[in-house]
Amino acid sequence: MVPKIFMQEVLDYLYGLKKFGSKLRLEEMEKLVSVLDHPQKKFKSIHIAGTNGKGSTSAFLAQILQEAGYKVGLYTSPHLVNFNERIKINGKDISGQKIVELSEIMKRKVEENEIDTTFFEFTTAMAFQYFADEQVDFAVVEVGLGGRLDATSVIDPEICVITNISLEHTRVLGESKEEIAKEKAAIIKENKIVVTAETNETVLDIFNSVCNQKNSSLMVLDKELKFKIEDSSFNEQKFSVTGKINDTFSIKMLGEYQIKNACLALLVADLLKISIDKIKLGLLNTFWAGRLQILQKNPLVMVDGAHNLEGIKNLVKFVKKIDRKKILVLGIAEDKKLEEMVSLLVPLFDQIIITEGNFKPTPVEKLNEVVLKYNQNVKMIQDSKEAVEEALKLADEDDFVLVSGSLYLVGDILKHKFNK
Repeated sequence: MVPKIFMQEVLDYLYGLKKFGSKLRLEEMEKLVSVLDHPQKKFKSIHIAGTNGKGSTSAFLAQILQEAGYKVGLYTSPHLVNFNERIKINGKDISGQKIVELSEIMKRKVEENEIDTTFFEFTTAMAFQYFADEQVDFAVVEVGLGGRLDATSVIDPEICVITNISLEHTRVLGESKEEIAKEKAAIIKENKIVVTAETNETVLDIFNSVCNQKNSSLMVLDKELKFKIEDSSFNEQKFSVTGKINDTFSIKMLGEYQIKNACLALLVADLLKISIDKIKLGLLNTFWAGRLQILQKNPLVMVDGAHNLEGIKNLVKFVKKIDRKKILVLGIAEDKKLEEMVSLLVPLFDQIIITEGNFKPTPVEKLNEVVLKYNQNVKMIQDSKEAVEEALKLADEDDFVLVSGSLYLVGDILKHKFNK
């Protein structure tokens, strides 16, 4: 086991790298993988972009591939509790020892070759090197930001997946859905199959146009599969699909939107010629932390990482179905659409406790001003652990406590232990 002090030194180095370059670019990432002898070319990959559902779709697909007998790498971001979560093989996080070893090798190459790398570029290259060293059969790779100039775009995937498009990171990616769609569609390589769950016709026209330019083909989920929920509880969702595939599947992930993510993974797995039995096992055995995750049953305590308008809309559909007294612990990052997010979610709750996550949070005082427009029953508790403790004091056994608004806030809460 690697001593904590060495691991902390490595993490300090990584977090000390620039978060982003002066602009999104690929040149430095291409230099970095070049000096590592192109590890990303040593395994097959699936590339997953989109605004919402990337992580869950990636998790579903990685689990399906694993059940089918493949050795599978999974690269996602951000992490919730530990850095190691970003890089997995067959569901197991990369070890601290391996992070230390790879960082030392890569740091030396970066310095020798004067590569101006960022945190995400370095981390992405580390994942590719780890997957190559461990000889994975497939890597499921989630895009970090956008697509066109994202560090992950140095891969040449078997299949490209774009979950959906909504307005996020507009300062970097563009002010309209169309601009963002063009950025994300740029993950499409020559002669590939592209699978999407997007439904907006204008966005689909952009995807089609890029596919035509690249001699690639577009498959739209809604045109290939229709799903119907057969049964739903806090333990499992059962759904049937018709169209290209006709069968019944179950997932343990909650929320109707997760069924759509599961169907997207199902469609990709079918293209990879994985058997229905293995797909069923993969979908059922998938767990993805921080997404409508139950931490405690009595009272019911859940965390959900919805952190943009589209994510909140999906969360609202779920919350509306719960017939209990509801308490919300809410923290939102400062660059989000506060008014719109708050206006949708806050009126559904009996009590609001406003708090702050660990990364670029909206100050509780500022968030309080917005929340009060939609709910008068509000408390401000800056420390997130204390905020959840207060919610539990206020909750009876039959009540519902939800922590949401920020993945970073959810990560903070997952560090604390709750009794199931």
